[in-house]
Amino acid sequence: MFRLRLTLRSLITLVVVVFGTLGSAVATLAASVPTAPSALTVNFGSGGVVLAWADNSSDETGFSIERCLGAGCTAFGQIATVGAGVTSYSDAFYATGVSLYRVRAFSGAGYSAYSSTAEMMLFGIGEVFPSITANPTAGFAPLTVSFDGSASMSLTGPITSYSWSFGDNQTATGSVVTHSYSAPGVYAVSLRVVGGSFSSADTTAVIVTVTAPPLVAPSNLSATSPVRRQVLLTWTNPVSSATALAVERCTGSGCTRFGRIAVLAPSATTYTDSSVKGGTTYTYRLAVSDGTGTAYSNTAVVTARR
Repeated sequence: MFRLRLTLRSLITLVVVVFGTLGSAVATLAASVPTAPSALTVNFGSGGVVLAWADNSSDETGFSIERCLGAGCTAFGQIATVGAGVTSYSDAFYATGVSLYRVRAFSGAGYSAYSSTAEMMLFGIGEVFPSITANPTAGFAPLTVSFDGSASMSLTGPITSYSWSFGDNQTATGSVVTHSYSAPGVYAVSLRVVGGSFSSADTTAVIVTVTAPPLVAPSNLSATSPVRRQVLLTWTNPVSSATALAVERCTGSGCTRFGRIAVLAPSATTYTDSSVKGGTTYTYRLAVSDGTGTAYSNTAVVTARR
């Protein structure tokens, strides 16, 4: 009887394991990247250049629309994103000359391949000439960029409006603006100016590349013992991709067997260790991680006050 119950328990365990394995496989399949959109077309409409494409996936979070300027150009930058199931977009900041467009789907699992590239050619009468100066055009997130369109010109009258599109669904007006990018990406920033006696309009663009900051450990770690049986740690935090920060300690000067004593927010710059013994020497260091690696600060040595 005992052997029979043991066999049934084993069978139940096997069934649970099998279904658990199948569940993991299903979850893995569900997390696959979306299928690329297809059949991208561009046409000129009342609102600008109208893009349309076929949605070939059922699990995307949205679509990223990219554009570059000039025949044969390769410097694509994102101009906007749209939600899941959306299959069209109007680019109101169209530019005269050749513009190339492409689209890809995205989800929490990543980006799909790109659609085919579609080309649009527009002609202007050459009355207004937009100009962009951007500083900086590349850097680590978060990145604040200053844009200056005041050098734009019109042949027959002043520029009457400046309209900016920053490539992350944000817009602004004015000849000089600033914009902050919080997420890494390649963004096509457009400036559309209107002016002259015929209220002519034209657009130009510049690419801004925002990259994720590297994993960098805190610096200038120092340790003092201002009161009995306490150690105060202070340090400097750099711009970094760190998502976790841990305080590690070992006993003695020159020791190497560190143990974790606290986990703090990555933005923390101080910590008080109240678990020390008076008269004992300790060595401290900080460990930061971003899910892909770990980096360590300098070490700091202190003898706890008695």
